[in-house]
Amino acid sequence: MQERIIQCAIQEIEARGVRFTMSDLARRAAMSTKTLYTYFPSKEALITKVIEDSLQDIREREDQILHDRQMDLAEKMRQLLALVPNSFARTDLRVWFELKRYYPEQWKLIEEFNRQEWEHVRIILEQGVEQGIFRKIQLPVLIQMYTGGIEQLIDQQTAGNPQMTISEALDAMIDILLGGVLATKTGEEGKK
Repeated sequence: MQERIIQCAIQEIEARGVRFTMSDLARRAAMSTKTLYTYFPSKEALITKVIEDSLQDIREREDQILHDRQMDLAEKMRQLLALVPNSFARTDLRVWFELKRYYPEQWKLIEEFNRQEWEHVRIILEQGVEQGIFRKIQLPVLIQMYTGGIEQLIDQQTAGNPQMTISEALDAMIDILLGGVLATKTGEEGKK
């Protein structure tokens, strides 16, 4: 039953953002609000559970990526940087802004995860430097650029394209982080 409630909560988040009510959720889950509250004493507790489950899913996916022998190091790096919680992947940046604004305690879980979960990236980066795939860089600077970029995308979600999903925004940011802004054929591309 708890898993069903969580799945319905994810559907509510995708449809309405985090501003859904527990009554909305109870209707979607085809149960009474009273029954819903027996499983989750508050909306905050529910959102915390959704985030914790999502972050655990990311940890498992990081391990899968790291140990995937079919994937080259560049693709591993791209996929590690692009990981977002499945429950929020299809949401637009507005939902992330609302989560940060209206649920600061739950947002801290995401911030803490973003500050600490860099071991897999470090491993791939070191292997890539050894193999000549990546340049030697300062990982703390990459982390600051990445986390700062995410923060700016979320905080400035009304500027630009507010309908952009977090996955689309991360893909665009990762293209720039990994590929830079220089064309591969500097002379030819610069003339166009």
